[in-house]
Amino acid sequence: MNPDKIELENLSKSFEYFKVAQEIDSIDDIDYIKNIAKSYYKLYLKQQEVLVQLGVSNGKQHDNLWYRVRNSLCC
Repeated sequence: MNPDKIELENLSKSFEYFKVAQEIDSIDDIDYIKNIAKSYYKLYLKQQEVLVQLGVSNGKQHDNLWYRVRNSLCC
């Protein structure tokens, strides 16, 4: 998965991404990075649960997304 292929339209969000990307690039501890990735994904799943509770989603979108992310990281 290449984050450069994802376009952010909002300038402030682009700037925020740039700042965080620099911080991530400076991290040398791979276990720390793994925990960030796991936490991010778990928060995404929690968001999906909340959206289902609010009636905004049927809860099946995350399966498709995770499959695509996993395949882009593995291959």
